[in-house]
Amino acid sequence: MPHLFGQFTTLSGTGKPTVAILDFEGRGVSVQEVQTLSERMRTEIGNTNAVRLIERKAVDKIMQEQGFQQSGCTSDECASEVGALLGVQYMISGAIGLMGSTYTIDAKMFSVETGETIQTKSISHEGDISGLLLEMEIMAWEIVGLEVPGRLRLKRGGESDKQTVAVLDFEGRGISVMEAQTLTDRFNTAMAGTKKVIMVERGTMMDVLDEQGFESDGCTSDECAAEVGAMLGVQFMISGAIGKLGDTYTIDVKMFSVSTGAAENMQNITYQGKVDGLIVEIETLAWTILGLEPPKELEKKRRQFAGGTFAAEEKSGSNWLLWTALGLAAAGGGAYVLLGSTAAVADVPEVGNPPDFPTVP
Repeated sequence: MPHLFGQFTTLSGTGKPTVAILDFEGRGVSVQEVQTLSERMRTEIGNTNAVRLIERKAVDKIMQEQGFQQSGCTSDECASEVGALLGVQYMISGAIGLMGSTYTIDAKMFSVETGETIQTKSISHEGDISGLLLEMEIMAWEIVGLEVPGRLRLKRGGESDKQTVAVLDFEGRGISVMEAQTLTDRFNTAMAGTKKVIMVERGTMMDVLDEQGFESDGCTSDECAAEVGAMLGVQFMISGAIGKLGDTYTIDVKMFSVSTGAAENMQNITYQGKVDGLIVEIETLAWTILGLEPPKELEKKRRQFAGGTFAAEEKSGSNWLLWTALGLAAAGGGAYVLLGSTAAVADVPEVGNPPDFPTVP
């Protein structure tokens, strides 16, 4: 089978081969579901930047002119004929099936000119059909012979797909080194909690930094991070910076591939409020930098801090507590002992007007 890496490249400015994708054949899967999944592959193949993809509308037009239906063009001969009329170099076709509770995807790319099969890929998936969307994205890279991005492998999350990651201490700007390290530690803990990656322990990374004569808070450039990542033997490095401008905190985080130096993901947030809320933001970033959805409980906490719910609850709760104590003091002499002398009562902070009591229906 011909090797594709010399043929397909993600580098800009190079000649890109033309490719068209036929809607996959459905076997136990509805036409609408097959069309949705086929379209997902088209979108992701466009994201590879390795080919020039012919739009589905152009394929449909040729099919209609020839009296074909996409769902009926399942043979190599039909696909080759359509490819020749489109003027493309390669065609991709395939089938999506359901056997019991297992979905299967089989895809093939072949040369229109020679009919030679260039690449074949197949997967099996157990679970909801929506999981096939991710599998089609992964297959889009594999079918053109390119390495699957870490963001997609992380989403799949199987044991064999776990990526190795190391996190450098975030750079502090306007906050102390100790505060930056504390927030970095929380970020590490939250990322380990995703169970999607294999984390390198901070102690191991510090040993490598010491051996190379680096300080953890001094290794802030991409070059330094890549060098450390190569020594650790990890696939991805994460670095970032936490700044404070007045009452506003900023967090910028980047994850990049050690082998290529390419940025896999970049995330940033701007936050105003309690420090507890900043911790929630850093925990959220540990999920989003991996391309994962944060847990619902974490999202709930984030909304509450953003809306000031926690502060309102604390203020309301303390107000009710003070009014309850004063009510007990007024109820009888026994409660007076709890408050002590008149001087002690004078030390009680002013609580303002009493709150409205709930109306009993």
